[in-house]
Amino acid sequence: MRPVYVCRTPKEAYNSEYLVTTVKYEGGSVIIWAAISWYSAGPIITLNGRIIAGDYVEILGNQVHPVVQMLFHKNDAVFQDDNLPIHTARSFQSWFEEHEDTFQHLS
Repeated sequence: MRPVYVCRTPKEAYNSEYLVTTVKYEGGSVIIWAAISWYSAGPIITLNGRIIAGDYVEILGNQVHPVVQMLFHKNDAVFQDDNLPIHTARSFQSWFEEHEDTFQHLS
């Protein structure tokens, strides 16, 4: 796309008629999961691309849960999410209900 130059007065500077919307970066999605305890840090798990709730629940069970059990022997771990759509999915919420004795879910 070639640049477009427009002359306007300061009062017109942010008038929507003179603005062109652009996307600075190509889309993409990366989810980073990490565990930190008082005594140690767990591995950093990186998920590239779009992840659906079912895949994420599988990752919780196969990768996250074992790390939490290893780092938090007293079952005092807290899982904090950031309200991604997969964090509000029913399968995700159900998984935490099943494992509420292992750690607390802080939404």
